[in-house]
Amino acid sequence: MPERNMVNLTITMTREEHKALKQFALDKDITVSALIRLWLQEYQKTEVNE
Repeated sequence: MPERNMVNLTITMTREEHKALKQFALDKDITVSALIRLWLQEYQKTEVNE
């Protein structure tokens, strides 16, 4: 994988949202960061197709 210029991201959410996000990532056996990247890629695909 090519080296990427990574940044830290802070998100404000409730404890319940945080727990749900972590559980969803755990269910998919990936990290929360990877899950957010996947969601972003899917969103970008839908934007291109519109």
